[in-house]
Amino acid sequence: MIAWLLPGGLCAAILLALLLPGPGLWLAQWQPLPWLVAVIFLVNGLQSRLQELRPEPGFGRVFLAALVISLLLSPLVGWLVYQHGGLAPGLALGLLVVSVVPPTLSSCVVLTRLSGGQAQWSLFMTLGLNLLGIVTIPLMLSLLIGQGAALSPWPLLHKLSSMVLLPFVLGLVLRQLLGGLVVRRWMGVVPTLSVVITAWITLSTSREALLQLGWPDLLALAAWSLLLHGTLLGLCLLAGAGLGLARPARLALLFTAAQKTTPVAVSVLVAMNAAGGLAVVGCLVFHFLHMLADSLLASRLAPRARPVPVGGEAGS
Repeated sequence: MIAWLLPGGLCAAILLALLLPGPGLWLAQWQPLPWLVAVIFLVNGLQSRLQELRPEPGFGRVFLAALVISLLLSPLVGWLVYQHGGLAPGLALGLLVVSVVPPTLSSCVVLTRLSGGQAQWSLFMTLGLNLLGIVTIPLMLSLLIGQGAALSPWPLLHKLSSMVLLPFVLGLVLRQLLGGLVVRRWMGVVPTLSVVITAWITLSTSREALLQLGWPDLLALAAWSLLLHGTLLGLCLLAGAGLGLARPARLALLFTAAQKTTPVAVSVLVAMNAAGGLAVVGCLVFHFLHMLADSLLASRLAPRARPVPVGGEAGS
């Protein structure tokens, strides 16, 4: 049941945002999204042990595969859509910027853990790719469309430090100091709920722009968004098979390298003076569709609890 909380919550989020956007708009005034991301990584810190954070054999090649797919091949696929997709220029720019940015901070680890993958590897890849993205985002935009040289890396670095690194370290410290007193079973649901609330607030604030988009443009945008994300998923599957990775490592690669961070994409559009039109709508539609698709996939892949034999506990 918990495995389907994320896709069900995302569907509820879009319905609530479209039918009753008022509460989401009210919450958006308090700018809670950075705090929700911080909560996710605080809980990840609380659920981690220091001995689990040491480098493991094989991680380096998985991280290299994620780097190539997320920060090098993905921008090339996005550029092809930008050039030949036939989308309105603003929508095409939104998808191109989405393809250039690193994985999302809010859901990679959540989806990896939900599917039974190597959550710690997903965490390390998410942090590493976001740090490298500080360099690759302006470089790739400059190479592909001649823009991006003026983008400053410092806002992204500050965001990573305050929303990710500090909460995660705080969770680790609390775990060391208080042990099991700060670890509860219900805490595993908190990151999932944080992702759902983030989607609800984001969709509520973008409702008007979404409703103004014509159906032909919306359907074309949805099709290209799914094709872009499906291509990244396919590349991750091929890389996992080619490297001979075990299932937990394959899932970590799949749900990290194929994900994209919408807040960073919107920040890039702001820096490019392109955040006032269809480009942001392109980012948001891609975000919702790829989150929904990955949450359904992760729920499908989630390990099932083995039934308890009649007359005793399993393994008795």
